[in-house]
Amino acid sequence: MRGRYSFICVVLLTFAASAQDWQSCKPDGDYSFNDVKAAVSRVTSSGMWSGWDTKTFNRSGDLVAVAVLKSLDDRAMTSPEHASLVLQIAREAFQCPQNCVKVTDDRHPRVTLILLEHLNEITGGKMQAQIEEAKQFIVQQAGKDNCRIEGTVYENGLPIHVCTKG
Repeated sequence: MRGRYSFICVVLLTFAASAQDWQSCKPDGDYSFNDVKAAVSRVTSSGMWSGWDTKTFNRSGDLVAVAVLKSLDDRAMTSPEHASLVLQIAREAFQCPQNCVKVTDDRHPRVTLILLEHLNEITGGKMQAQIEEAKQFIVQQAGKDNCRIEGTVYENGLPIHVCTKG
């Protein structure tokens, strides 16, 4: 009887030891959620960036939006300084999604677009122009995959991205 309990304890401890917290999981050559969340917290609390933070955001894509939502509450995001930082962080996350972000699902701004809509709501539309500009940039960057011919044309002084799918 005692042997059976010992065996069960050993099996349970083995499973507990092998289980890994998903937030610590790192894809090969990438950053864990905890790394991204720490970078978001560091940037939003100090207002300062390091090259490591930029690199973390560039390689994380849509995961950055989840980290922002977990790091900042609505009250913090409504301040103009934090809202501006959130927009800058989101733009950094999609600077080069096809080449920099290794996790394929994080190359698409699903959560990021929801975050931007939420940011527009909680700021009362005061930053709508900046949010729309960031959203346009992010969608454009995320759509750059499979472009055969790519370029920018100007219509009425506004740049328009042209991408011919191949």
